[in-house]
Amino acid sequence: MNPTPEEAIQLLQKAAQCYMKAGWLADACRVWEQLGDYQQAAQIYEQQENWQKAAQCYEQAQNWAKAAECYLIGDEPEAAANSWLQAGETLQAAWIWADSLQQVYRTKEELSNFVIQTEIQALEIELITARCHASSGKKRESALILREQLNQILKLVTPSNRHLYTWGLRIAEVIRRPDLTALMYATGYRAKLPNVCKEWEIWALNTLGDATGIPKEEAAEEEPSYEFEVVTVNRKGEIIKREWHKARYFTETLGEGIELEMVYIPGGNFIMGTPDTEKKSNWSQGKEVPQHQVVVQAFYMGKYQVTQAQWQAVAKLPKIERDLNPDPSRFKGENRPVERVSWYDAVEFCGRLSKATGKEYRLPSEAEWEYACRAGTSTPFHYGETITSKLENFAASSYTYAEEPAGEYRRETTPVGSFPPNAFGLYDMHGNVREWCADPWHENYEGAPKDGSVWRENGDDNRSILRGGSWNCSSGSCRSGYRYDYVARDFILNDVGFRVVCVVGRT
Repeated sequence: MNPTPEEAIQLLQKAAQCYMKAGWLADACRVWEQLGDYQQAAQIYEQQENWQKAAQCYEQAQNWAKAAECYLIGDEPEAAANSWLQAGETLQAAWIWADSLQQVYRTKEELSNFVIQTEIQALEIELITARCHASSGKKRESALILREQLNQILKLVTPSNRHLYTWGLRIAEVIRRPDLTALMYATGYRAKLPNVCKEWEIWALNTLGDATGIPKEEAAEEEPSYEFEVVTVNRKGEIIKREWHKARYFTETLGEGIELEMVYIPGGNFIMGTPDTEKKSNWSQGKEVPQHQVVVQAFYMGKYQVTQAQWQAVAKLPKIERDLNPDPSRFKGENRPVERVSWYDAVEFCGRLSKATGKEYRLPSEAEWEYACRAGTSTPFHYGETITSKLENFAASSYTYAEEPAGEYRRETTPVGSFPPNAFGLYDMHGNVREWCADPWHENYEGAPKDGSVWRENGDDNRSILRGGSWNCSSGSCRSGYRYDYVARDFILNDVGFRVVCVVGRT
């Protein structure tokens, strides 16, 4: 008897997993490609250092940034530049034209048409311009630009923005200025970039014959991590894959034994929005498009939705702009999410927490929230093709999403962390309570920023975005790409709460 299409897929998945356990990685890649799981195949090709095949698979998965990185490692700069353009990263492509390909005129033409939107982009253009001067023999002009931008590099560079440092270092080396090279290493050291001291010492020994005065790498305090199981389901809601993941986190002490766990979300890029082929609720048509590539910087996000115990602890802190009701929730429980809080209440919570800790806490941007929810997936839910009441707390008794059976409608919140997490280690992203985001409401993604930042311009400042599902939502309203806007910022509802983010480098 021939297997059904779903059974055939399951058999192929098992075959790929067996190949991987046996170390037959080439065969595993072939099967993953046959299944259309190009992301998985690409990661295995990377392990084998088969950069061209990895890049081609990332292209199939439309992960253009990773494709570009692999092409560059594989010494295919033209292909890398084209992939950066597909990712919407014109300046990354321009650097390759200026540096690896030395196409100065093409680079200058592209820069003349580029509209600067962020400080990082402005700095990138300065460095690309300096690289063009170096290629044109104008070493003095190149050196002047680099020296002028040292403070700005120090201000903006982070581990996820390391290319700013790398570009500056490359310029100093091309124009053969050991003094500027040393200053760039010093800038990287002051910015606490990993491995800079070792690189600096090797350079000093090779170039100067002496490494006297090079500071030693400070021993970094390693963040704790936790392991968790991630599940994937098919259209029937049946678990078809189980994988173990690990995530870093830090703990914020709020007093009286109350803690807030913040999970590290690595930077990356993703396709924001939903495709035409994804089943949506009637009213959401046209509000989750156009799909667009977004590059997100690393950040920390609450492992759970803010609980009532955490809310009460922060409500005792000094007032910033408004009073906070210390016990607003309808469904009582220290470990249940806080609800019946307005957007302004959530912002006040973040302000008090920031002032008390000296770190930058805020609501997530809509792009950060969707990136964190998807956790590398492109399916309607981070679980896969659907959800069930065994996976999330939502109104599962009717209006099923795919082919899963109807489930339990609990009609109230549940303690946070009661269901499986996503691949980033975040819980309750598709249920329990809907979550406030920082952005004002926009009707669709026309003109949305591509850097994951809060979209403040030309929106409705009286309303903000709610993301994620709740105990009171049907499954279609719990999707990763679902946007809910019919709530003014001052409304309080018993299925609306929030979680916070913390800016990397402020922990």
